[in-house]
Amino acid sequence: MNLGSRYIHTSRRVAAVIAVCLVGLGLCAQPASATPMPAGQEARIVAEATEALEAISRFADRRDVDAYDLYQLYADRLAARVAVFLDLDMRKLRAVWRDASVARQRAVMAGLTQLGVPYEENAERPGIGLDCSGLTRFAWKSSGVSLPRGSTLQYDVSSRVSESEAQPGDLVWRPGHVALYLGIDGAIIQAPRTGRSVELHLMEDRILSWSRFANPLV
Repeated sequence: MNLGSRYIHTSRRVAAVIAVCLVGLGLCAQPASATPMPAGQEARIVAEATEALEAISRFADRRDVDAYDLYQLYADRLAARVAVFLDLDMRKLRAVWRDASVARQRAVMAGLTQLGVPYEENAERPGIGLDCSGLTRFAWKSSGVSLPRGSTLQYDVSSRVSESEAQPGDLVWRPGHVALYLGIDGAIIQAPRTGRSVELHLMEDRILSWSRFANPLV
């Protein structure tokens, strides 16, 4: 091996070691490892979330008590489906959704209606293409809350809360990304990146440790 080849070989080894160290520290991007949801299961959640959103919107807009009872049936069923997929405590998820305000419940249901929608950079096209802030903006728009475009701007206009204080619908932010919190154990709805679609995801402890939570209602 000549001197030039040895230098290139050594440089590549050093670069590889640095990359591994950065990944271990969470300082550079890594391929996401979320498990894709089967299409049939995803379609059922989207259909039920659409019905749930319509029902709770009728309650919010017209104080239709019967519509809220119908919504609760859908919401409990959705909590069960989400909990099974993400391996969450179903009773705990149902409870936090039931305790959440109507505005928060509408935002979560709106987010669930977009499962499977392809990621599209700089897009807010419900049912067609969404980026991360397009998803959260759409979800909260369903509750009458206007968020700006862009993950950092959304975080900036919202009120900081701790993880222990975070509720369903709160924003989960880290540099370059924002998602919608489901209410327990680091579970989120997100539009992750090009090549993926809107999905349910359980954040790893390492990612959760440097994510930040914010309340769009304050």
